[in-house]
Amino acid sequence: MDRSGVWHRTFSWHTTGRLRGRVLVQGRPYERAGEIQDQGVLQFKSRLEELTNGRATLENFPNGQLGAELPAVQSVLLGTVDMTVPGNAAFSNFVPHFRVFDFPFLFRDPAHFEGVVSGAVFEELRTAAAARGFRLLGIFNSGTRHIMTKSPVNSISDLKNKKIRTVQNPIHVEAFKAFGANATPLAYNELYGALQAGVVDGADAANTNYWAQKFYEVAPNWALVSWLIYTAPVVMSEKTFQGLPKDIQAALEKAGAESATWQRQLAVKSEGPLLEQIKAKGVQVTAPDREPFRKASEALYDKMLTKPEEKSLLATIQHAQ
Repeated sequence: MDRSGVWHRTFSWHTTGRLRGRVLVQGRPYERAGEIQDQGVLQFKSRLEELTNGRATLENFPNGQLGAELPAVQSVLLGTVDMTVPGNAAFSNFVPHFRVFDFPFLFRDPAHFEGVVSGAVFEELRTAAAARGFRLLGIFNSGTRHIMTKSPVNSISDLKNKKIRTVQNPIHVEAFKAFGANATPLAYNELYGALQAGVVDGADAANTNYWAQKFYEVAPNWALVSWLIYTAPVVMSEKTFQGLPKDIQAALEKAGAESATWQRQLAVKSEGPLLEQIKAKGVQVTAPDREPFRKASEALYDKMLTKPEEKSLLATIQHAQ
């Protein structure tokens, strides 16, 4: 409360690089200010201020100012950061239900993805997150993942034995092994230098970070494989959430849901313009047949989804319209 007795709060937000304050929020640490996820955070901030007449707001900390993803999620549980938007591969370490979103070719298209994350699956994930101490407020779209390389990829065979950097997540590693690559887990902040020095031959990324991080300078070949729509849950501590006034709780849920929908729409709309910007840099863009990639990754589902609740969630997603 301020001196007049009116309740007021600033939330700190940690995304893979974004928010902090009295109520601290950070987004994905690897996203630069102005990227699609950062814009989603700012939309959340604007909508929350509108709904609460300025009684609650977010302070934005992009570019990893509050640290890496895993420590940020831990900080949410500890209460030192109020909110974060980690990549799904990091958050699934804390809430295993989210592992299913790391599997290749899970979504048929953006419409299927939208139906899943805004419907019954979202409610199931929210219940699973609450059981682990998190309040799920929304799910952002971090972009459709393709493959950048130093030499062109015209088919899956061109990845054979190539050292491809992956997210430090076992499903991502196994996916690229299935594609025939030498999967090489590596911290994201080391990737540009590793490509430049030839430590790795390529990596996966979305149009947004391939462009913003200028990876085209060191990996000027871009294969449109669309192997994954990478998600980013918007989460805060359930304990922190329950300690807030009821009207602020309602505003957070409404602002979270609305900003997530807005951000996902922005992500889809941005794909085409970003690809044109990438091409304008002289990048060689290829479109390899995706079917061999899809076929190669099918065995991962049986190999790595072993729990009944995971298989049930997968079936719900696959049958969603």
